[in-house]
Amino acid sequence: MEELVIVGAGPAGMTAALYAARKGLRPYVLSEDLGGQANWSSRVENYMGFKDIRGSELMERFAEQVKAQGVAYEEGRVARVERREGGFGVRTAYGREHAARAVIVATGKRPRPLGVPGEAEFRGRGVSYCVLCDAPLYRGAAVAVVGGGNAGFQAAYDLLGSAREVHLLTDRLTADETLRRRVLGRPGLILHEGWVVKAILGGEAVHGLVATDGEGREKELAVEGIFVEIGLLPNGEVVEEAVARNEAGEIVVDCACRTNLPGLFAAGDVTNACGKQIIIAAGEGAKAALAAADYLAFADKAVKSVPLPVQ
Repeated sequence: MEELVIVGAGPAGMTAALYAARKGLRPYVLSEDLGGQANWSSRVENYMGFKDIRGSELMERFAEQVKAQGVAYEEGRVARVERREGGFGVRTAYGREHAARAVIVATGKRPRPLGVPGEAEFRGRGVSYCVLCDAPLYRGAAVAVVGGGNAGFQAAYDLLGSAREVHLLTDRLTADETLRRRVLGRPGLILHEGWVVKAILGGEAVHGLVATDGEGREKELAVEGIFVEIGLLPNGEVVEEAVARNEAGEIVVDCACRTNLPGLFAAGDVTNACGKQIIIAAGEGAKAALAAADYLAFADKAVKSVPLPVQ
């Protein structure tokens, strides 16, 4: 039986692994990839100590620091985390199961889909959720970005360096003022405020979209790529139903990253922690590791349940 299994290796998971190792534990990390969602950020300008760094490079530095502690890492998707006698069972998608006295779930979030006709059909054939991954495919093309928050504006900014024109569609603008100033008014940027995507059009690949406004008017835009940036959904399905969640599906934790099941902790974007930022996720990972270390040290005195409000 492992002392501590950490599910996820993004900012929260890797920071948890580092802190757990420094507390003398032997954390075992299971994840589909190193870095997770943070790898999608082309520029990170708000992580202390780095004025401007690629998200993937920042995660590489995280990984180097964790590996220096000799932390065990297994690549692969986790299918389920369930209570077992004396702890938990963590089952991978390929059938292997790890027994653990304590678990930290740091599985982050995934892109929220539009849910419109044509989206699923053209996923990977013009519909993308990762500008950093797919922007080079649309050099010189007309593309659309759906989303008026920070992610949407950052995506538009990144695409303006290579695409012929970038159509930014959103029902409302919520991006930070700094990003708005950087993007709005730039050559090649066409803002469609108050318009939402109704359908995606294509044949072998995407060739356009239909948008509608609040008054019921419709228009069609000829684009070759559509980048969806309308938010994220928590990857909390791996934990059993007994774990408390809020209305958004996030795992509910207290100030020490404890869930309502003793021995099960959660950290980062998969939880109800306020603020979905790399620096916050890292801090939450540190808190989860310290709480897990205390739990493992005093497990025989641990309370049987931790009542938590669903927020």
